[in-house]
Amino acid sequence: MITNFDRTANWLENCGKQPGNPFDTSVQIGCHLEEFTEFLSTLRVDSDGGKLVIDRTIADLGWLANKIKSGAYMVYIPPHERTNALDALCDGDVTGNGICYLYKMDKRTADQRVLDANDAKLVDGKPVLLPGGKIGKPEGWKAADLTDLI
Repeated sequence: MITNFDRTANWLENCGKQPGNPFDTSVQIGCHLEEFTEFLSTLRVDSDGGKLVIDRTIADLGWLANKIKSGAYMVYIPPHERTNALDALCDGDVTGNGICYLYKMDKRTADQRVLDANDAKLVDGKPVLLPGGKIGKPEGWKAADLTDLI
């Protein structure tokens, strides 16, 4: 069975992204932060103070993600922190899956649809690259429809 990790690794390789490339890893970190801000934007809180904190966090983290994705800032995980980073990334997967489970979201199917949509970003096996190295979307590309999975 091909895992989501394997599909993502193959997709990045097809896009010309290489393990150990400082620029590629920095852009990927920026993309990861951008996705987290998208998650934060879905949250609602029952206090004005909490809403302000979430809004500030979205603004600040979104700003940082854009700086990183554009190449204005280069970030990296130093070797002595990689075990901690791996643990945090795995914990992020576990807690994200837990949220989906508790909200009765069909994460298995959603993962496959999102990965299929990413595959559709390749045109004749080649990526559309944006300035800064982020993978773009070809004309006519559509995001995965997840509306029936919630």
